[in-house]
Amino acid sequence: MSDSVAWLAAAGGTALVGAAATDAWQTARSGFARLLGRGDGNRELTVATRLDHMAARLTEQSDREREQVRQELVTAWTARLSDFLEERPELATELRELIGRLRASLRETSGAAQQTVHAQDHAIQYISQHGNVYVNQRGPQEPR
Repeated sequence: MSDSVAWLAAAGGTALVGAAATDAWQTARSGFARLLGRGDGNRELTVATRLDHMAARLTEQSDREREQVRQELVTAWTARLSDFLEERPELATELRELIGRLRASLRETSGAAQQTVHAQDHAIQYISQHGNVYVNQRGPQEPR
């Protein structure tokens, strides 16, 4: 297997699993079902069902277990896509395009924020985009 096939399979597995339980899921589900089904309606339905089971498995996990399951699924889908690309190397371009659409969709729906902070002189800034900031200031500290 060439490095480019291995990279593409890994990127595909990561994009697919990353899209589960997001607004990009329907794009991922239909795109991968179409790609792997290759025009066979029964095969596309089988792939779509397998993908639905994967997404359900992820959402059923506790927060603590979800990352481990996600890594297992990425590994499994990377292997499937690698085998698929070895059998059908002419579909590499289609997989690249699907990955690009998923990445764009995930960026659009991720609610990503940009934060720019400037400080001058003796300013102190406490910043958090997600979560809490706890500050305990006791005044000037004596040198040790």
